[in-house]
Amino acid sequence: MKKHLLALAVLANLGGCAVMETASVGQSNVDWASSIVSSENVEIKDGKASLVGESGTLSTVVYKSSTKTRLDQIEISQVPVWDNWQAAGKITPKFAKDAPVLIPVSEGNYWLLSRHKKQPKTGYHAWHTTDMKNWVHYGPISNHDNRWVTSAEYMDGKFYIYFDKPNDEDPHLIIDEDLTDGKQGKVVGKVFEDPTHGSDMSIFRDDDGLFHLIYEDWSPVDPSKHAWDSPLAGHADSPDGINGFEPHEYVAPIDQRTTATGRILPYKPHPNQLEFGRDPTPYTYEEHEGPQDAFGDYTMIKVGGHYYLFCDYDPHDENKSMRVGRWRTDDITKEFVWDGEVGEGFHPDPTVGFAEGKFYLLVQRSGTDFISDGPWIDGVNVRAGVDTDNDGKVDQWTPFTKVKETYKAKEGFTRVVESTPAALDVSSLPAGYQVTLEFKLSKHNDQSPTINGVKVTAL
Repeated sequence: MKKHLLALAVLANLGGCAVMETASVGQSNVDWASSIVSSENVEIKDGKASLVGESGTLSTVVYKSSTKTRLDQIEISQVPVWDNWQAAGKITPKFAKDAPVLIPVSEGNYWLLSRHKKQPKTGYHAWHTTDMKNWVHYGPISNHDNRWVTSAEYMDGKFYIYFDKPNDEDPHLIIDEDLTDGKQGKVVGKVFEDPTHGSDMSIFRDDDGLFHLIYEDWSPVDPSKHAWDSPLAGHADSPDGINGFEPHEYVAPIDQRTTATGRILPYKPHPNQLEFGRDPTPYTYEEHEGPQDAFGDYTMIKVGGHYYLFCDYDPHDENKSMRVGRWRTDDITKEFVWDGEVGEGFHPDPTVGFAEGKFYLLVQRSGTDFISDGPWIDGVNVRAGVDTDNDGKVDQWTPFTKVKETYKAKEGFTRVVESTPAALDVSSLPAGYQVTLEFKLSKHNDQSPTINGVKVTAL
């Protein structure tokens, strides 16, 4: 056993103040391999322990020292891939027609914006629910000219409702303090202008108060041939949701471009350009070699320390239909990484939110929406055992306990969800020289848990 991989920095007393320190195990193949006692149907690869098959077990030492120490708790983390979305039938209101926008204001106070199937000459409408099942319709929140709503936020009693004008371009803003009156709120006007013309943006207010805008960048593609989406996205921010959005403020959050040829080619503007009397002169883009996947119509949520971006995913492969694409990052200022996909066979225009203890992924033009308990995949039971006499054998075990990450909406923020780590309380165990964790892993809804790491805390 390599002591430097398993050693725990124990409780120190500095100036009369107790200081709790921690050590982590399982961040590399070497760590896991050095500490494993036994395993069955569990694969150790790239510093992660993955279940292979329907169920499996893993026993691993997580603490060893020459002096006795009592532990407080052991935290267990999984990989942040969010794979466990389940089809849930239609959750959106019966007459909701176009791209939905979910606004979870607070517990039991959830709004949804969409066009109304039976009122096509109006703009977007507002519905309200207290349980994500029963919806009350309150009427229009925008007029017909301002009907292409893409995203919304809520702050200090006001709804910030963003719409494109024309469709897929030039984000504009309505600020509304009352969605129940059937009237359009205050039209602020255009808040962002991208020289590449793309929009279909996501607005996200982080817990530092900044508004982040993720938008389609049409510069490397003829979007008319890619469902008005693009392989490239842009990122801008604003302190108040109104001022300061500037194109290309950050690195591209999504960049799936192929090789540029240097040729600048024309393409026809969006058909809705003509509705608003725009100049029909063709736009231009830079040609790229080979087929390109396209993404757009973004929506974002933060869960714990990770940001998850959901979007339309239009594969270049003609044998693959349109579906929801997923991206993630632990730093919103950096490029996101691919996280997977959800569903198939529909044009999603998704919206995501947390309500009633669940995560909801709502889409348009599909027979089903999607629901998830969160990124954590169930099926993790664990117990801890301590060696009290330094003979290398466990003398006392805790009971096997189901552990999981839990979630709670951050008060005052629409799409920021706090997470509490999955943890096993081991404070009842006596002091010892070595602590062993024993996992029982099983599939849940056809998903296999993958353990990413273990953190041990002294009492």
